[in-house]
Amino acid sequence: MKMLQKLFKATLLTLLLLLFVQQTPCKAQYSVNNLFGNYTDCDTMTRGIFIVWWDKDFNYTAQVSELLDTMLRFRNTCLNDLLMADPPNPEDGYYYNVYIHTPGNAADFFGSYNWGNGQGTDGNGYPFLTLPYFTLTDVSNTAHETFHVFQYNANSPGYAYTGDSQWYIEGSANWFAGIETLNEPRAFVEAESLVRLPHVPLWLSYNNFPAAYPQNWQRYVHQYASALLLYYLTDVAGVPDTMITTGFFSGTTEKPQEYLFNRIGGSTFRNHFIDWAAHMTNDFDFITPTQRITNLNEWNWYADPADDNEYSQVYTNSGSGGWYRPHDTLITNAWSFNTYKLRNSQSETYTFEIGGDWTGTFGDSTYFQGKVVVQNSISGTSFHDLNMVNNYEGSLSLSLTASDTAAYFIIASMPEYFADNNGSFQRFGYNMRISTGVTANSALEDLEKPKKEVARYNILGQPVRREMGGLQIILYNDRTTEKVYVDTQY
Repeated sequence: MKMLQKLFKATLLTLLLLLFVQQTPCKAQYSVNNLFGNYTDCDTMTRGIFIVWWDKDFNYTAQVSELLDTMLRFRNTCLNDLLMADPPNPEDGYYYNVYIHTPGNAADFFGSYNWGNGQGTDGNGYPFLTLPYFTLTDVSNTAHETFHVFQYNANSPGYAYTGDSQWYIEGSANWFAGIETLNEPRAFVEAESLVRLPHVPLWLSYNNFPAAYPQNWQRYVHQYASALLLYYLTDVAGVPDTMITTGFFSGTTEKPQEYLFNRIGGSTFRNHFIDWAAHMTNDFDFITPTQRITNLNEWNWYADPADDNEYSQVYTNSGSGGWYRPHDTLITNAWSFNTYKLRNSQSETYTFEIGGDWTGTFGDSTYFQGKVVVQNSISGTSFHDLNMVNNYEGSLSLSLTASDTAAYFIIASMPEYFADNNGSFQRFGYNMRISTGVTANSALEDLEKPKKEVARYNILGQPVRREMGGLQIILYNDRTTEKVYVDTQY
């Protein structure tokens, strides 16, 4: 028996040693690696992996303590729930530095650095965070900036903070801030811009901002507003939260939009995208009434009213009067949509049609889906998908009554195209028509269909793209041609 007991103790000790060896090393105390503060002029507070510095002439102790508790809570969520990674500082045995500064106060120790609100990299190659003192108890700001801390060690080239992927770094940080402050009025405060600029590509950001775009609030905040799509995916459509974050650490060269398309599944992701557009059009019915009002107030305060493109056209008790095509500056780009509003006060049958181009302006294949949102004053809102016969043509007939006070025709461009590498955004054009008096049993094939462009040539017969400008010859699918002059201003 004693021999068995000794054997059991030896085996248990071996297992414990093996378990200890296999565990990730954990540092009980971190060293300070700091280029900006000092202990003579600054107060500090440490907690977990963080050290916070501030000018000792200001009493921020209580706020910093609250800040640290919040950041550590967010760290736990990022690491354990969202499968993200610590920044390199604690991995190398150092605290992560957070600096509190007092903008506008020349006496502030950190005043000469002219810091803002965000994460940077110091001369030693380590990230650090700077926060204005007035943000210390702003949980939404803390969530956004803390999320950036745990993005820092991402290893995916496709998720670089540049070009057509930059939008996602800011959008996902705003998504995290939104879900952590879900009932706050300002959880998704820039979202109104999404329905006022529906035609711009999903990936519009500071880094790919076209020179021809108006330089206004609504265009510049688009990358932050995109958080609402990610929120719709996770909290409405049921996509796992980890889908938003695992791409950062997957080593992928795919852009975030392509990663989501491929991992969620193209058909599913497209349906989520157009459903998101439809529910936003229905007065943002998946966020709180207070949030909707707050977002609208933000728009009314900051937006340029001349750049409001919520509806491509508005009709009242009538159709479009034939095929309609939006101007090039307002037609859909990749992963965007246009909305047509129909005011109704009568019993009438309306037919909604899409006749999309086969290719975009750079030659990539198009993909369109359509949806009609009907608001009824008695029964509420209903959603209806167009019957798409292929990737660019579809139709739907609906019989409306006088209580169907409004119908919104949404045309979403969702091509298998995820980055603009041509110096400008590719347009994916279409023609649309709303007709009256057509029943659901009518032969829609008998209706006049718009011609489809097949190719373009210059006067020498050489293939060209539209954006090259000048005199061009268009070949259509019915073998007819048209000579046009293309002004490259648009």
